[in-house]
Amino acid sequence: MTRANVKWWVVAGVAFFVALASALWWLRPEVEVSGDGEAPAVKARGARTSRAPRRKGARPASAVSKRTDGGSVADEPGDSGTPVETPQTEEDVQADAEEKLVDAFDDMTDKWREPSEADVPMEVVEKFRQQFNKIPQARKTECLQRALNLLPDENVMLLAGILLDKSQPKEYLELVYNDILNRDESVKKPLLREIFKDREHPCWANTAWILDVTGEMPRK
Repeated sequence: MTRANVKWWVVAGVAFFVALASALWWLRPEVEVSGDGEAPAVKARGARTSRAPRRKGARPASAVSKRTDGGSVADEPGDSGTPVETPQTEEDVQADAEEKLVDAFDDMTDKWREPSEADVPMEVVEKFRQQFNKIPQARKTECLQRALNLLPDENVMLLAGILLDKSQPKEYLELVYNDILNRDESVKKPLLREIFKDREHPCWANTAWILDVTGEMPRK
């Protein structure tokens, strides 16, 4: 082997060992010390750490509060977590107002559910009629039938204001009128005589026939 060949092998060997040493240095373990005193974590230098991607449009967990019924209510950004109450619509406000009118009429009915020895005062009869007129059209039949079912014979004169009001729709007058016909004679006769005095009353013809048949037609 010539001196040139020996020199070439020496240079190649040195280069190989330098490259091997450099590779081993980059692959040596790297020690990371955590600040909370836990055991040091060892990872290979140059290793890639994985990170879960964040969905676009995802809302922070603090922006959603739990409802008592198991659902969730979205809060306004930056608030304290209190659910935002939905304001009442005009329909809701109207429905609440109508329900109060119905409750007021039902309360008056309930006050006279028990038989009373004294006559119903005329001012109460008029107030009962006025309160009935305030009830929404869609609820009047319901409220009137409830009153007819609950009021005893002793207090049925509470309905006289409605029965003798000719401006009431015929369907309401007939509801009260038919109920009166099934009441005690002491209640029915005075009201029939009152109706008979007014020929324009929608129930006058039936009243005249009943009084004629029973022989109680008032004499002129």
